[in-house]
Amino acid sequence: MIAVEGIDGSGKSTQVYLLKRWLELQGLKVFFSEWNSSELVKSATRRGKEERLLTPTTFSLIHATDFADRYERQLVPLLKAGYIVLCDRYKFTAFARDTVRGCSPDWVRRIYSFAALPDLTFFFKAPLDVSLNRILQGRPQLKYHEAGMDLGLSSDIKESFKVFQGRLLKAYSAMKSEFGMIQINANQPIEKQQETVRQRLANAIELAQFELDQTT
Repeated sequence: MIAVEGIDGSGKSTQVYLLKRWLELQGLKVFFSEWNSSELVKSATRRGKEERLLTPTTFSLIHATDFADRYERQLVPLLKAGYIVLCDRYKFTAFARDTVRGCSPDWVRRIYSFAALPDLTFFFKAPLDVSLNRILQGRPQLKYHEAGMDLGLSSDIKESFKVFQGRLLKAYSAMKSEFGMIQINANQPIEKQQETVRQRLANAIELAQFELDQTT
C-alpha cells in the first residue's frame, strides 16, 4: 500500500495519478482510492459541508466513517488479492486536519487505530504561495473548508488558506519522522518528482510480484 500526503495544492494528486498510469502500463495490478469518496457517506458529507453543519468532531467522525468503509470494503480485500493499492490521502490527513481543527490528537489516532500503516508514504511539501496559485489556476475560488474558514482565522479567504494550510504543513512535518514519510520537494518540476517517486518505490518493493495473470 502506497499513500500520498500533503496540503491542498501540493500536487500529490497529479503525482499519484502519474504513478498509477506508470504501474498500469507495466502490466501490474493497481487499485486507486481517494479521500472522502465512499458512496456510503458521500451525500451526507457533501450536505454537511455545503450547509456548513459540521463541527470539528462531526467533521472528524464523518471522514472516519468514509475511511473505514473504504478500508474494509476496498483496501484490505484488494491488498489480500495481490494488488498495489494507491491512496490519495490516508489516515495522516485526519491526524493533521482534525487536530488543527481542535480535536484531541490521541482521540483521532484511536479512531484510526484499526488501519495498518502504508508500506510507503510520500509527503509532498510545497510552499504555501505555490499551493495557493496551483489551486486558483484550476478553479476560480478556494473552497470554504480547504481554506479553514470554519475556524474563523481570517475574513480574507486567501489569508485564511495560508494560515490553515500552514498549520497543516507543521502538523505533517511533525509526523514525518514518526511514520517514516518520504518527503518530496513539490516545488520541483512534475517530471523530476515523478522520477523520484518511481525510484523510491522500485527500490522498496519487488514490483514483479504484482503482475497481472496473463493466463487464459
